[in-house]
Amino acid sequence: MEQMLIGIICAPELPRKITENIIDDLSTTFSQSITDNVEWKIEYQEDLLTGAAEKVDEIFEAAERIKQNNNWQYVICLTDLPIYSTAGDIVLADLNIERGIAQISLPAFGFPPMQARLKKVILQMMVELYKDESFDKKEYKQNLKTITRSFPLSPVRRIKPKEKEGKVDSRYIVHPRVNGEIRLISGMTIANRPWLLITSFKPIIAVAFATGAYSIIFTTLWKLSVHFSLIRLISLMLVSIASMVLWITLSHNLWETSTTKGDKKIKHLYNMATITTLTIGVVTFYSLLFIIFSIAILIFVPPDMFQSVTSIKEEVDALILLRLSWLGTSVAILAGAIGAGVENPELVRNIAYGYRQKQRYNEIENL
Repeated sequence: MEQMLIGIICAPELPRKITENIIDDLSTTFSQSITDNVEWKIEYQEDLLTGAAEKVDEIFEAAERIKQNNNWQYVICLTDLPIYSTAGDIVLADLNIERGIAQISLPAFGFPPMQARLKKVILQMMVELYKDESFDKKEYKQNLKTITRSFPLSPVRRIKPKEKEGKVDSRYIVHPRVNGEIRLISGMTIANRPWLLITSFKPIIAVAFATGAYSIIFTTLWKLSVHFSLIRLISLMLVSIASMVLWITLSHNLWETSTTKGDKKIKHLYNMATITTLTIGVVTFYSLLFIIFSIAILIFVPPDMFQSVTSIKEEVDALILLRLSWLGTSVAILAGAIGAGVENPELVRNIAYGYRQKQRYNEIENL
């Protein structure tokens, strides 16, 4: 039986992890959906340039070299960078039939679940690469419909570029662009892996907890929690979260002033993804602190004492005490955590796309 050797070139971090999760299933998928007359063998290789290049040409050139070195017949590249066409379209995937290469931009997938949709797109890439123009039109249309249904809010369209941009024979773009931009930023946020950021917040949590615990024992805060309106509590919460995001951004130089290629649109995306990632991390941190304070207050603050100190006429229930926890959490973050350092500054800086690119380019130059 003929053996078909397929290579997957993945950028470091999230693309590599996703590749490791799905690679064992791809051989079976190709046999069932394309042909079982060949033995599908799938290999993968991590590549720094795939995760650093902002242009399709660069990705294809790097993929071609790796393809030849490994004697692969077809190659699919997975990058965690956003890709735009010269027309301004958000690119999900590009194919070069002659070279036998496809590239897929993971941020264009948006929020999870990602793996199932990625396998469908990889299958579509292989259908086109392997069968070229001779494959069954019905099969092609069915595969394309399957991909489109996977992205209901921002469908995927297959187009043929008017110009031979990057020698691309066919391109899959996200439509409409407005929905695509939102999905792109959310996908870049996932690529930043905000859940890992929480592990670096240990020093901040310690400082904030100490500040909050100290502040909630004072009766002044008790009285304020009763007299503060809901709008004021919400405003204070938003200000504290925004202040923490701003502090981390400025103290770790996460705001991008330029990208490797000087593209203003890409720079804007990088900064939006960084702010979104930090916001998710800080909101999670805020929620964790709120839960800790709520448990402590519900256990240790006597309702009758709270009623006596605040002079409220209504009965003190859990909701009233939770207002104190809410106010204490906002004060803790605003007054205590600003200025505190993180446990792993490198991990925090790594959520900035521009910083990751510079690191990858530096590693490439040192090879």
